[in-house]
Amino acid sequence: MDDLSAIRHAADIRKKKIWINLSLLGLCVVACLGVLLRSKILFSIPFFDYNRLLDAHFHFAFSGWVTLALVTLLVYDVLPEHIHDKPVYQRLLTGIVLASWLQLLSSNLPPNNPLSSLFSTVFIFSTYIFAWVFVKDLRQAGVSKSVKLLSIGAIIFLVLASLGIFWLAYLFATKSLNSGAYRNALYTYLHFEYNGFFTLAVFALIFNKLETGMTESAKRRLFQFGWVLCISVVLSLFLTFLWQDPDIYYRIIALIGSLSLLFTIGQFMLSARQLKEACQSLYPLPRYMGYLAIAAFLLKTLLQAFTIFPSMGTAVFGDRPVIIGFLHLVFLGFVSLMMLAYFVQYGLLNLKYGITKIALVTFTSGIIINEIVLMTQGLGAMFIKSSYIFPWLLWGISIFLLLGALLIGIARMRTNR
Repeated sequence: MDDLSAIRHAADIRKKKIWINLSLLGLCVVACLGVLLRSKILFSIPFFDYNRLLDAHFHFAFSGWVTLALVTLLVYDVLPEHIHDKPVYQRLLTGIVLASWLQLLSSNLPPNNPLSSLFSTVFIFSTYIFAWVFVKDLRQAGVSKSVKLLSIGAIIFLVLASLGIFWLAYLFATKSLNSGAYRNALYTYLHFEYNGFFTLAVFALIFNKLETGMTESAKRRLFQFGWVLCISVVLSLFLTFLWQDPDIYYRIIALIGSLSLLFTIGQFMLSARQLKEACQSLYPLPRYMGYLAIAAFLLKTLLQAFTIFPSMGTAVFGDRPVIIGFLHLVFLGFVSLMMLAYFVQYGLLNLKYGITKIALVTFTSGIIINEIVLMTQGLGAMFIKSSYIFPWLLWGISIFLLLGALLIGIARMRTNR
């Protein structure tokens, strides 16, 4: 590498670290909002409206933490240097960051203020432009077939997810909102975000790193898994509509979607041995975090497939603690945990600092305990048994998660020295 190339490479690393720093700051803010939400349930806090606080937590978790981190890594780790060096990516990432933070800051203004909707629209159109530029550049990049498939699939589902937001906006604007239409629009958005964009982008990043050195047959299995996963996202959307007792045609497609999810698990297991072998060279802590994240992905996929059964579907789509537990299983247990493991393995968090290990163990423990308590609360609600202790436990866990997020932020600052 000549001097000019070395300078450009160092500049790229600095830019990447800036966006990752901002995404981890977003994680800290999301954890702080989680504490406020749990505190609002237990204590009188007149300064915040619960529903607007919930919306802020929900949207900023997607935009200010996960989406920013994922698109940054897709740009800098999947695209080659001569492509991701384009100024357009800096402008798009800036637009995503500004829209996310401005939407957050405007979320606690009086109801019906236009600013939050405006910044949400700016964020969505920033992702549209990003999708167009990224996919065009990715087609020219020399990445593997599975990485290209999953990356393009992730971006397509990111765009499709916005249809749920515009559907909701239409319902509010026309004052034709009813519970059925509202839930369908919301579930469409969540499905394409969680099961589409988040999931496919995470696997694209993992495969991009782990495929090196794999045999051609192993790479073919990963490509087949990628195809099955993409197809299952489309078909399993119909599982989210079963709560409203749809006609037989919806049920048939939902059944096919359920089977496609089981087939996805099967396809993943066929590649598990090669993936495990590729993971042996990783540091122990991120490797075990990755195993936990994959366990969360498999459990999520299995539970999603079983929503074809009315009792399971009613619980997942009708029981609030179970819904929250399911969403956290994906968002924290799979996506966030895998991304933090990725940060450690590839130099964005340095394990030589003791605080990094403490931070990751704290945050990971908080995720596991949070999921156990949410699922226990959900089972209690299903059997009409609950306890006043659950809100207090969840409040304590939210503080624990905030502590972990803050320690991760501190570890990142030390790594950045």
